Parts: sequence; C-alpha cells; structure tokens
Amino acid sequence: MNPNPIDTLIPAPAVRAILGGVSDMALHRWLKGDYDKRTGKRTPPVADFPKPRVINRRRYWSRADIERFIAGRAA
Repeated sequence: MNPNPIDTLIPAPAVRAILGGVSDMALHRWLKGDYDKRTGKRTPPVADFPKPRVINRRRYWSRADIERFIAGRAA
C-alpha cells in the first residue's frame, strides 16, 4: 500500500493496464453490468469493483481502491 496519506488517482488507461490489459468495455461492464439482447439476460456489475471519480468527463480511480480490489480477487 501507498504510505502517502494523499491517495493517488490513476486514469482509466492505467487501470486497464494494471488489470492485465482489459478493454475499456470490460471496465464499463464491471461498473454497469451488461445486457445480452440475443438471450435477454442481464449480467450484474462486479460488486466489489471500485467506483471511479469523474473529473472533466474522464474516469480516475484511487490507486488504493484498485490495489484492494486486486488483493481481494487474489485471496
């Protein structure tokens, strides 16, 4: 974890790289869920995926939140 009391915000491209190169659409689905028109089934969002902060219409995540998400998935 970052010992600095001021949390670092990281942009969506950096989050995608940290998470193994996932697509922007994958981030969207993790946040909002998905709907398959063909089958009519809805997939819920990933419950423990952190919400971003939006600044000037760009998404930024807390580095600490992303690290907690990764640690929670590894456990």
